Parts: sequence; C-alpha cells; structure tokens
Amino acid sequence: MKQNTMKKLVNYYPFNMQTTGETVIQGIRGIKGTKKVYIAASLVNNGTSSSMIGLLYEGPLLGNGVNGVWNELVFTSPDFDDVINTSCYGPNDKGNNEVQIVGSYKRASVNIMYGFLYEGPVNGQGTWTTISPNGGDFMNCFVHSIMGDLAVGNYDTKLTNGYAFIYNIITREYIDFMIPEAYSTTLYGIWHNGGNSYTLAGGCGMGKVGDLSQAFITDWDASNNTMSNTRFYQYLDEKLQTIVTHFEGITSDNDGGYNLPSDWVSATAKGGAAFVKIKRNLDNTFSDAEWVALSYPTSDALSLSANTSFENKTLGVYTTEEGVISYCADVIDVN
Repeated sequence: MKQNTMKKLVNYYPFNMQTTGETVIQGIRGIKGTKKVYIAASLVNNGTSSSMIGLLYEGPLLGNGVNGVWNELVFTSPDFDDVINTSCYGPNDKGNNEVQIVGSYKRASVNIMYGFLYEGPVNGQGTWTTISPNGGDFMNCFVHSIMGDLAVGNYDTKLTNGYAFIYNIITREYIDFMIPEAYSTTLYGIWHNGGNSYTLAGGCGMGKVGDLSQAFITDWDASNNTMSNTRFYQYLDEKLQTIVTHFEGITSDNDGGYNLPSDWVSATAKGGAAFVKIKRNLDNTFSDAEWVALSYPTSDALSLSANTSFENKTLGVYTTEEGVISYCADVIDVN
C-alpha cells in the first residue's frame, strides 16, 4: 500500500472569536442551502468563573471570524446550576434555523466529565440532554460528532481508556463500538451518506509493533449495527517511524470520497497535522490516502493540530508561548 503526499497550495488564516480568551475550534458543518457554516468551539481563559464555555459560530468561513455571529453556550439543567466547563465539539444543521451540538460538560460538585446533546436555536435556549454511556459507569465522556440520527464519542473508566460508542438520537440507545483485536478505540468523526449508511473515522491501538496506534475509516450500517470496509492508515505509511496517527473528523469531498483532518506523531519528530483525502474504489472499498502536511506560516508556532474539516478546508489550533490560536487552512486544487 503506497500512500502519497499531495503538494498543493495551502492558504492559512486565523479564525477566532474577537473577545478575551482563547478560541479552540473543534467541529464544523455546512448549513444547507447557504454558504454559511456552523463552527463548534470552546473559549478558555475567558476571565469568568467558568474554566471553559462553549461557542457556536454561525456565518461564512471568511476572515478572522468577524463576518458571523459567535454564540456563548453553557450546559443548562433544571436540576443543578454548578456547571463550570462546557466544551462544544460537533455541530450539525437540523434545519429550520435550529442546530444540534454535542460535547462535554463538568460540574463543580462532581469530578466527572459528562457528554451532552443540545438541540434548538443557536442561542442555547433549546434542550440540553446528558449523554451517559456504559450505564453511567465512566470517569470522562466526550461526544465528538453528530450527523443524521447518530452521534459518536468516547468514555474512560477507572481502569481503562479508549471505549468508543454510538448514540442513537431517536431511540436513545448506546451502542458499544470496538475495532476487532484493538485494545482501545476512539471515534471522532461521523458522516451520513444517506439512509442507514454512515462512514466513521477515528483511531485504535493494537498490540504489535507498527500497529500500535493507527487511524481508521469504516462504513456503518445503522439498520443492523455492523461495520464494513474498515481500512487502517498511518502517516505516509511509515509504520515503524510513525508512532501515532489519528483521524480527528470526516467530511465529504463532494465527489464520492472523504476529506479528513489528521494528527500524527513520529519517532523522529514531535509530530504534526495533515489534510487527508480518501476516495472510493470501484468495489466501494477505501483508496490509499493522499496527505497534505499542514504547518502554520509563523515563526512562533510551537505545535499545530488539525481538529475538523469542511470540504477542502481544515481547521484547528496552533500554540505559541502566548497561548492558543485557532486557524483555517484552505487546501487549493485538491484532485
């Protein structure tokens, strides 16, 4: 299996809420029938009593986030009022000017991160639901992405990290998800192909050299809860040099394939991020991956991650000695 590096032009620009604090972009979806997007994010170091509040941007993907509206969101419940941390991971256009958002929240009185689903208007005045897999037996739960009738995420227990699950929004059923032979699995991305057909993306850990931590993409049939066409990837197919490869999300390339944001770590470098393109073969399996390495063009960037993708754009954060800055990378002329 040969995986290629695409040498394409990449335009970078910052994309942040213009306020006190640091914007951490974590998810994006297009708004049907418009050129606008929803962007889910978190605002940290914001000068409030909350350590983190959720953000939802609605508007065009232009400029430094000044052409749309940023909504500040905090998980709300009639049963308690001590939420100190709300983090928005994945948005989805519900139609009729309403949105779905998934993420996590934490209360001051309970040392646990809970997952959540929000449904309603962009101002946060809709319905907030706690997502609690594994019968509530977990230490941390993160719901990463939502589309169609399903949401995907992960939870950790006291003994083990890396349990993945699928949540059916209609039936409120939790479905355990594990890559066969993997000791841990993470689900970060979901794309609804239509009907009962979904494509999922994330990462998994295996117990042998060269496969310790690799990214995967797989099809999911929601009618019978089965996966197919599973394929694994490591950055540039460097199995011995690349220690970790992980897909952080998934979006359509509008041509039958998918674009994915990816992070990676190698034995010889501190790691990096990439824009990944995967097509469908004639037999409906997944093709080799094409990779575009991402590197924000500033001398003070210490590290960079790719967190989410929309069409040919990838968004994420880079860090400097001053803090965290979100960015958008526009990959030009991807074949």
